[in-house]
Amino acid sequence: MNMNKTLLAVSLLSLLTFSLSHAQEETTTPAAIVQQEYDPIVSMLDSLVTLNNVVRFNSLEGNCFDNVGGPNCVIPTFSEEAYNSRIAQINSPIPLSYNRYVKDYISLYADKRRAMTQRIMGLSNFYFPMYEEILDREGLPLEFKYLSVVESALNPVAVSRVGATGLWQFMYNTGLMYNLKINSYTDERRDPVQATQAACHYFKEMYAIYHDWLLVIASYNCGPGNVNRAIKRSGGKTNFWEIMPYLPKETRGYVPAFIAVTYVMTYAKEHNLAPVTPAYSYFQVDKIELTRPVNFNTLSKQLGLPLDVIAYLNPIYKRPYISAKEGASTLRLPTNKIAQFISLEESIYAESAPAPIPVFTGKMPGNLTADAGNSGNYTKKKVKKIHVVKRGETLYEIADIYDASASSIKKTNHLRSTSLKKGQKLTVYAWVKVKNPVKPTPQEPLVNKDSATALTETANNKDRDTIAADSSQELIKSLNSKNGSANNEGQRQKFVYHVVAPGDTLWNIAKRYDGVTVEQIKDINNLHNSAIKVGTKLKLMVVGNG
Repeated sequence: MNMNKTLLAVSLLSLLTFSLSHAQEETTTPAAIVQQEYDPIVSMLDSLVTLNNVVRFNSLEGNCFDNVGGPNCVIPTFSEEAYNSRIAQINSPIPLSYNRYVKDYISLYADKRRAMTQRIMGLSNFYFPMYEEILDREGLPLEFKYLSVVESALNPVAVSRVGATGLWQFMYNTGLMYNLKINSYTDERRDPVQATQAACHYFKEMYAIYHDWLLVIASYNCGPGNVNRAIKRSGGKTNFWEIMPYLPKETRGYVPAFIAVTYVMTYAKEHNLAPVTPAYSYFQVDKIELTRPVNFNTLSKQLGLPLDVIAYLNPIYKRPYISAKEGASTLRLPTNKIAQFISLEESIYAESAPAPIPVFTGKMPGNLTADAGNSGNYTKKKVKKIHVVKRGETLYEIADIYDASASSIKKTNHLRSTSLKKGQKLTVYAWVKVKNPVKPTPQEPLVNKDSATALTETANNKDRDTIAADSSQELIKSLNSKNGSANNEGQRQKFVYHVVAPGDTLWNIAKRYDGVTVEQIKDINNLHNSAIKVGTKLKLMVVGNG
């Protein structure tokens, strides 16, 4: 294929709006790569901080994990000749070379973000075996597995500031183009197998056009349209390093970063880098097929598996629920939990079945809405909350905590972008559940005449919009004192104790127990903040069958 045909083919393909990443449209004059205020590669590395609780990493203090002051804390340096020689010895069909741009990214992975690199090395034991099997089957260079490190730092739920999602950072429309299913419950851009297959299809399509692996990698970042324009502006050259000055700024660093990751992962031992092992490796996880809905909360309770670990092993699901409406769905579990799941399968399915949706024809007062998922026994009330941003937290994670949308939080706080800073205070409007007032029956009066009269007098002095919530709280207090905390559904509130495990947070502890909230845990245990230590015994008030 001559160059004119190549450029024509690329032009046609670029009409498909293939923008796999968030490249900037700056392709004017040659310029050296400089560190920008926002570096997507550094941002993805830092996003691994939020995965600490999920994958149960070991202690991550500083850059050394075995022995502070020991040999692993020494950051070695090497000569230019050593870097050149090592990269030349990497046996790959992708042309890898060493220069000052590659050196800058070697310094990033082996020195400046050394701790994050060791987490990536641990995560690679989980993801790389999946990648390698697919790459080998498709006849592609196995070194492409390192491109996912540059894209997402092996964070399966990574989201860029423009919405590129998953291990391979597909944009929404691009994901649909490559047959990745995206709906309210499922996002296959976050599935390590499906997304890797889609990425491989793209690599093969681009190689059929460019016949150069570095140009394929560049096009994965900025799209073939930008590569096409860079080739034209360079006078028709087709070598990456020659067209590099005419590519978007981000892409000028993207290819050197790929070469640097390939080098660092290959020569990790020489740089005193050791993997920080997560809780599960590829060979400690297996998958089963589901034909009926499964709720993650039910799964967590019946298998004794933390909710956040289930979510991490199954990042494809956007909610803690597998609907299984479109045929069989895949569930990944630790291999030591598979037999237990099979023995409890029918019980898990039964408890996960959604409650029937009641018919509601009345109008709720003020800012209250009926919660159909709880048969009308609960009401949702919208309240204003203040959230203090933690290190590494993203707008999308905060929205998920409060069951809100990232766009609404952004609008409420007048944010120009989704970038957040540690300690930043955000106003969030969240929906909270309150118990509907219980109607006493002649056969089984729930409160005596005196308490009912007191409730009526209280209600007359309150705003109509809060009658339901306040009456509910008064009833609960009355019932707790008279009936041993029994409520109208035959349930009792009881105390249990939870011993804090490595990676536990108040949020994921609350998720594991019925009726427990973060604020309740803090109140009962006299906690002034959310910091908890491993081994601490926390007292929890849970709702159970009486």
